[in-house]
Amino acid sequence: MKLWLMLSITSYSILECFPGAITKFSKSEVSIRGKRQGTVTDTCDFGVDPGLLTCDWKNRNGSALKWELGAGTLSNWLGGPPSDAGQGEDAEKGGYIFFETSLLAAPIVRVDDITIREGQNAFIESPVLGSTGAEGKCISFSFNVDGLSAAGLRVILQPTNKDGRPDGFFRVLWGTKDPTNKVWMNSEVLYTYNKEHQVVFEGLAKDLPDPFRKFRGYVAVDNIAIKQGLDCKGHCTFEGGFCGWINDEDDDFNWSLGRGSKNPSTGPATDRSSFIYGGMEGGYAFIDSSYPRRPGDMARMSSMEFDPTGPDTPLCLRFWTHMYGNGIGTLTISISDTREGEDRDIWSLTGEAGNSWYQAEVPVSSANPFKIIIIAKIGKNNLGDIAVDDISLTPGSCPTAPQIAAATSGDCTFEVDECGWSNVVSRERLDDIDWERTSGAALRSTAHDHTLGTEKGYLMTLARTALQRPGSRAWFTSRDFKTTSTPRCLSFWFVMNEPFIDTTGPSLGALSIYLRSNDNTGSTIMKPIWRLYNHQGPDWQYAQALIKEPNDAILIEGIWGSSRANGFIAFDDITFFGGSCSIIPAGAKVRPGECRFERDMCDWSNGTDKSPASWRMATVNRRPSNLPDKTFGAPDGYIYYDLFNQILGSNMVRLISPVIPVTDEPQLCFSFWYAAFGAGESALLQIMRQDNSSGETPAEKIWSLEAKNMDTTRPAWMPAQVTVESNKPFHIIMEGQATNGGFAVDDIIFTPGSCPSKI
Repeated sequence: MKLWLMLSITSYSILECFPGAITKFSKSEVSIRGKRQGTVTDTCDFGVDPGLLTCDWKNRNGSALKWELGAGTLSNWLGGPPSDAGQGEDAEKGGYIFFETSLLAAPIVRVDDITIREGQNAFIESPVLGSTGAEGKCISFSFNVDGLSAAGLRVILQPTNKDGRPDGFFRVLWGTKDPTNKVWMNSEVLYTYNKEHQVVFEGLAKDLPDPFRKFRGYVAVDNIAIKQGLDCKGHCTFEGGFCGWINDEDDDFNWSLGRGSKNPSTGPATDRSSFIYGGMEGGYAFIDSSYPRRPGDMARMSSMEFDPTGPDTPLCLRFWTHMYGNGIGTLTISISDTREGEDRDIWSLTGEAGNSWYQAEVPVSSANPFKIIIIAKIGKNNLGDIAVDDISLTPGSCPTAPQIAAATSGDCTFEVDECGWSNVVSRERLDDIDWERTSGAALRSTAHDHTLGTEKGYLMTLARTALQRPGSRAWFTSRDFKTTSTPRCLSFWFVMNEPFIDTTGPSLGALSIYLRSNDNTGSTIMKPIWRLYNHQGPDWQYAQALIKEPNDAILIEGIWGSSRANGFIAFDDITFFGGSCSIIPAGAKVRPGECRFERDMCDWSNGTDKSPASWRMATVNRRPSNLPDKTFGAPDGYIYYDLFNQILGSNMVRLISPVIPVTDEPQLCFSFWYAAFGAGESALLQIMRQDNSSGETPAEKIWSLEAKNMDTTRPAWMPAQVTVESNKPFHIIMEGQATNGGFAVDDIIFTPGSCPSKI
């Protein structure tokens, strides 16, 4: 019960949104209705420049910081995003409201000799609204959050007194603290309230002491609509009915509506909102386990049909549940594929969880149209009432909560423990440091976890030790998975922050995701599917990695570079969901043939079989001229050839890449770093391209370098690049020769497009 309670609180505190699912529409598709006292404009798109308007929404009286009208045509002058949330021809001129988060309010003011500290956020309010009625109101809107000083957005229910002023408590209906990567997102929230109130949008800026508060940023909102409750598809408070959810006919009995249990030994005393906020309004859906119910009886409640989710746009299903009683059975969430007629369970929990409401969440994804099914099964006796309340759907992935309810292992917020993930312990000790579960309070920097965004939250950080060196690494592995050929997506949040960049350039380290499996001989195979290097910024960023091959486990690798600064590498909120997602960010994509030689040759192979004169991996004890690697300055982590007393032209060592597949771009830029070493001046390095065909296609030389006139006694890393045609599958071949010395190579990378040759 303790585990569930903590996860429930973290999920409810701030609702996360994934920067993806976007529904766009033009200004011409949105109407602006008339205004009258006590109502709000049904839909407000804030007009078109120069005719911008706020449609009855007003900045809060006395607030030092304001929401402003903006448009794309004004954004580089006054701030805000470069277009509104529409896709039409007038998107650049389309209006929106925004809060410039770098602005500073006067921190202290005095009124009648009383010191008052002004807030650092901006509030814009609707007119005073009356009771929503039992079916509630659906608020839909578009939002855009960007910049180092922006801290998020909240939608607030603010009760008002008879004078129309804010009265007492406020209720957070919805919130996000994450950037949207410069794109507009849509969201909606269903709420009920039986008294006069206002809806408030609160733009959040970082705290004044935060060093990033001075940087430009914005929180923008567009296309605000307050509609009937049923327009929030799939959402339900169960106060005015089932909101479009229906009881299935092919089950044993029905879900019912309730306000409070008639049996103190099972079921809730009140609905979820009354449990938290008090008040008399409120209802929920429940199964009645009393006579004539029998153990094993099931009740199924189905949603309306939803469109397929995109590969990068899963949904997060959140709901509150109450499972109290000696005879509690099982609550299950299932996805019903309406095209294929198949059901699959995505969340399931059995047994008593205590006399309280807890929030649960689970990612939802489907390539076909689908329905969400909520299934409750009667337990061992008639003390088994199960209740659900406040169902909502938001764009984005979310870790399954509680974790024990997940259909497969892996999801984790790290708020309680590592959820079965663990540091790798190997006899070879290929990793020499660990990942550590750390609280925000224990960090010396201003970093907090992602789940809560506070010092109380937990995250996984790459440990620093007195014995670490450049190239020190940590491996963190999941439990073994059930083998499946269905593609899945791994999503998580990460920080790679190097506050102070050395004069030699960024050198923080690397964060990588591997698929781990065993071949027929029992040997471990590790295939990289996601990788980023060095400084990526001070804030949490969203990431995705595609798992399209059967595998035994996921391994997360962190490597420290040579940075002398107090850098920070961390991850949090791991989630798995179905589908063939994109790699996010795009720079984390691992292409065949790319290699930094940190642990192996990445499927590059020697073409000089059984020859002592061949390419080899540098090691601490065997490397040319004590040359450190280019990537991290480590004593190993690159490849080289070293030839001595050879007759020039009699030898040619060859290093052959794996097959480089056809890409969307007709050309690729092949880049790498090299260093020449040795006493001879005859060392040669050349790059060849060869089609991957069944015949003996001759290799084409595309780049060449001789070591003449180079100071090979003090080798230094130099960059090189050349354009490679990629309209057919091909190999890259590195050929080298020398009489006394050779070349070292590191950091092989392919990037889309052509590039000028560089030697």
